[in-house]
Amino acid sequence: MTGAQLVKHITEKVVNQGDLSIVYDLFASDYVAHKTGMSLPRGPEAFKMSVRQWRDAFPDYRVVIEDVFESGDLVTSRYVAEGTHLGALMGIPPSEKGFKITGTEVHRVADGKVAESWLADDIPRLLSDLGILAPVNTRPGQWT
Repeated sequence: MTGAQLVKHITEKVVNQGDLSIVYDLFASDYVAHKTGMSLPRGPEAFKMSVRQWRDAFPDYRVVIEDVFESGDLVTSRYVAEGTHLGALMGIPPSEKGFKITGTEVHRVADGKVAESWLADDIPRLLSDLGILAPVNTRPGQWT
């Protein structure tokens, strides 16, 4: 399986379908996740924790990879994620509102497993869509 195929497989099976039983087969034992503002433990359990958190808060959580690029041991994906806020998220009670955000991930693949990830998504847009932050203006030329 190529690195791009691995990332697509993880997105579909683990993230979208919630199959956490295969995480240890897909991530290195010393896996490291880098995400601004979050401190995650080393190892596949970090990815499981993240998926659990999102799927508990958004039971219909779905990620669609729009583009994937592979160069050497790095795989980059650009994606759209959406879901409905039906469970608590980091102490925020369910709003029953939906969200749709974009994000980018870079994964380093070693020996057929993801060894390291750098994760970036549009949390301000998510919080705005859920009514937690004031609406976010992201249209060019609309800034005042």
